[in-house]
Amino acid sequence: MQKHYKIVHCGIFNERDNGNFFYGLERKISHGLIQNGHFVYDFSYRDVERNSRFFGIKDSGLKRMNEKLINICKNIKADILFLAKAEKIDKETLLKIKKILPNIKIVQWYVDHLQENDAFFDKLNCMDVFYYANAKDLKNLSKKYDNTIFSFFPNISDPAFDKSINLDKTNDVIYIARDYNEDVRTKFAVLLKDFCDKENINLKVYASLDNPAIFGNDFHEAISKTKIAINFNRDDNLESINKEKLLGSSDRMAQFLGCGICTFSPRINGFEKLYEDNKEIVYFDNPEDCFKKLKSYLENNKFETIAKNGQEKTFEIANAKRVTKFMLELLFNDNSANEYEWSEYKFKKGNKI
Repeated sequence: MQKHYKIVHCGIFNERDNGNFFYGLERKISHGLIQNGHFVYDFSYRDVERNSRFFGIKDSGLKRMNEKLINICKNIKADILFLAKAEKIDKETLLKIKKILPNIKIVQWYVDHLQENDAFFDKLNCMDVFYYANAKDLKNLSKKYDNTIFSFFPNISDPAFDKSINLDKTNDVIYIARDYNEDVRTKFAVLLKDFCDKENINLKVYASLDNPAIFGNDFHEAISKTKIAINFNRDDNLESINKEKLLGSSDRMAQFLGCGICTFSPRINGFEKLYEDNKEIVYFDNPEDCFKKLKSYLENNKFETIAKNGQEKTFEIANAKRVTKFMLELLFNDNSANEYEWSEYKFKKGNKI
């Protein structure tokens, strides 16, 4: 495998937010690629489009932004184009880049739920690899796009970004979920608040139950002041385990683990390959099970050991350098890509590879 690549990373770098999302996955991926010895040119496509608008009219800068991406790839003579969500990047743009640079590899990584429009899926034909932080749909997707590899990759947590801050543990539990008061996360938050109020447990809630969201270093400080973090996602069931989930989790869960806080999560199929229950993480089957374990861990202080083990395991298996190394190994058909905890979740044309 070639040792040094020139990579253009087209992602959502949130330049206008003044560092509030410094721990975003775009920056972690670029960080990992650089650690592996590659040149990385970050292209914040939403910011570029916004700055290219005519009289501030929404999306009026799309053409200029797409042309700029083409010229950047051309001028750098990029070996690889990394795409994040890339909803503003036209398929025609990718085809032009491939025409100008016939040997370029184009890949996409994605962490959200696949509820996108037809244009998003149409571009998958242009990808050499589609990396997804959820293994559930990979096999079926691979049947639809013959030339594209579909692979799981874990949300990254890296010590350069997510770290413990030595603060007094003034809060017992933290719950963060941008649920907009409209999905199952709100129902879970109500149950959690009622339980904590009843048991006199100090709970901090952000971005749910009409509480403000929290960003930047304030986010890390709030986590570091807390003993236990509870992760609950919109595709989790309230009263039972969602058995259809497969290695699906959130970047927030990775941040909790990396910041050295004891993390509670609904049981997730396949996640036992990454984290051992009651050693590096605490799984629960329903709210009642969660609250029972929550009370127990707070009473016996076992959360301290779980937090330490979880952070160590996270930095061992899901750091930026290791995850991006896997991404490139898979892209260039290196057999080393078969040596990771999640390596079995790679598909092409409906078959495991």
